[in-house]
Amino acid sequence: MYLSPMLGVLASAAAVLAHNHDDPEHKQGHNDNDSVNVDDNRASYLVKRGVHAGGGCGTQNSNAVCAAGLCCSDAGVCGTGGAFCTAPACQISACDGNQTPAGADTSSLPRPLFGGIPYGIDIRHCTVHGNVALTFDDGPYLYAAALLDILQHNNVTATCFVVGNDGAKGMINNAATGYPATLRRMVAEGHQVGSHTWSHQDLSLFTAAQRRDQIVKNEIALSDVLGVVPTYLRPPYTRWTQDGLDDLRALGYHVLNYDIDTCDWQGDYSAAKTTYSTALSQHSPSSSSWISLEHDIYNTTVYMFAQYLIDTARRLNYQLPVDMGVLQAHVASGGSSSSGGGGSIITSVLDDQDVHNIYTDAHCIRSCGHTAISSSTKSGGSHSVPAASTAVAAVALAFAAFL
Repeated sequence: MYLSPMLGVLASAAAVLAHNHDDPEHKQGHNDNDSVNVDDNRASYLVKRGVHAGGGCGTQNSNAVCAAGLCCSDAGVCGTGGAFCTAPACQISACDGNQTPAGADTSSLPRPLFGGIPYGIDIRHCTVHGNVALTFDDGPYLYAAALLDILQHNNVTATCFVVGNDGAKGMINNAATGYPATLRRMVAEGHQVGSHTWSHQDLSLFTAAQRRDQIVKNEIALSDVLGVVPTYLRPPYTRWTQDGLDDLRALGYHVLNYDIDTCDWQGDYSAAKTTYSTALSQHSPSSSSWISLEHDIYNTTVYMFAQYLIDTARRLNYQLPVDMGVLQAHVASGGSSSSGGGGSIITSVLDDQDVHNIYTDAHCIRSCGHTAISSSTKSGGSHSVPAASTAVAAVALAFAAFL
């Protein structure tokens, strides 16, 4: 167990973290301050500055800016506290989600496409029958070490989609939080580390530049800790656009979602158990497989529900992955570091013969009101990261063999 420096704000942080699947309400505030003329390199328009608490700000109010000491909530209102200043319950330009982590810039990193698993589509189902893939979103947080203990005790590996800086938890590469040690342990014990963006913003509402910023900032933090960046990403709120999918492909990311949403974030674990067990029971393991979504920022999910997930899958004769797959080294030419250096990129990827076929299920109806989404219309491995003033060299994290 590690000690977190944010223990004094647990109550407010927990409240902010509970946002994970709620749609923000967009409210109009009052514009009552002077305006100044600015140019955003596309057009000149009037922008209000110095908006008082309770006044309108952000994208809902012509990009009005709050007064010093105030932040702009996702609903477009100026104020203080978690609902205004803590990502993602705030507008990205005016809260902690706009912070940049320390570490080498990954924006110019080469983006090769690894193996045979598809890019540019929504992966939400695995075709290798008899397997259940456990995935945990939004961490690492206070309970991450306990989750790893439970997984290790049961000889199970999982996929953890990590958020870089939200819910007042602190940046994941800040040693004082204990998260760097947790992330290194995840990798050492065979778990897959994927990206859930820097501050859990809705990518479907972002410009291409804003989406890239959310990806790159998380890469910088992860590479600062692990020396690699992930090539698997789960979009927050399971929302994206086709342009977003295309952008993620260009950045070298597979989009991995799920076909069981236990809705553990709602706190009704009786319902969560029913959702999970019903899904697994409706077909034989010989003809079905599942990707299940949970959130390791909730203590009950970690201390009770995780064991239930494992026990239920095994009781129903499903396998839980315990192996990351066979790695094969490949060498790709080119590459450059953020400081201008260049050289070969040494990566490890799954050999094509070891990569199982993945496909999207456009007719997947999930619980909690989610609707079927076609991969053509809407809403991993890893790249090596350049060291400062040196050639690029690192080992890639292969995607779990259960897919």
